[in-house]
Amino acid sequence: MKTEQPLLITSIKASTDLNKNLFVGFDGNLPVANSKPLGVVNADTGAGNMCPVAVAGIVLVKTGSAVQRGSAVTANASGKAVPVLNFTVSVPQGSNSVLSNSTFPTLLLNGGVLPQSVAGYALDDASGADQLIRVLLT
Repeated sequence: MKTEQPLLITSIKASTDLNKNLFVGFDGNLPVANSKPLGVVNADTGAGNMCPVAVAGIVLVKTGSAVQRGSAVTANASGKAVPVLNFTVSVPQGSNSVLSNSTFPTLLLNGGVLPQSVAGYALDDASGADQLIRVLLT
């Protein structure tokens, strides 16, 4: 049995029907994928009603995919916890030498989300979607 220890619960007006154990955005909707959510819904709430949202502590969150304990998580567009992907940087190779500040190679960033979008850290493993894990909110 997994337990949660919410330290701070606030409320927000639900813009849509919200289900318990999902991330919610600052606007009362499900969050935009890979964006910083306000927190985790603490009770099923119908649109137009005030929704309790855990914004600090350890909370139970439904997963959107496999998650490894200790990994940073963010929200997907369904409000579920998914792992944050690491950024990779590649420098294209070319025949031009960089001799001045008029010629620079273009750096390409792939994957990941900015640290500001991390919702918390997984305290449990999940082998797939729709499992409850404990998340330490950040």
